[in-house]
Amino acid sequence: MRRYFPVLALVLAACGPGVYTRAEVVYAEPAQYEYVAPVDQVVVVTRDVLVRRGYVVYRVQDDGPTRVIWARRGDDEVVRVFATRTGQRVLIRGLREMRDRGRHKGWARQGKADEVVGDIDVRLRAVAH
Repeated sequence: MRRYFPVLALVLAACGPGVYTRAEVVYAEPAQYEYVAPVDQVVVVTRDVLVRRGYVVYRVQDDGPTRVIWARRGDDEVVRVFATRTGQRVLIRGLREMRDRGRHKGWARQGKADEVVGDIDVRLRAVAH
């Protein structure tokens, strides 16, 4: 039980009011998909999928070996897709957050962006074949 306390503390600290979930929390989670593809190709496909789903991509950020693609739909929904290079592979993780207009007035994590990451997976598999 003792070894879980630091992870729990990190998760609770990352979800504080008024801020987005910290990237370190997302990196600690297992990747949703893994590909042998250039990270630039993954970013292009991700941007295309997000735009087709009605999002506006407003930032592509380098964070060490990771590219973070930020997209917004309206004023209340943000999706971040993390494409992490590990050697010849690219690991994909997605995160969906909604504006919390309640007591905290910040951003609340809504879980993984499964529908977006699923579409990215379909597109990348089609390109690979």
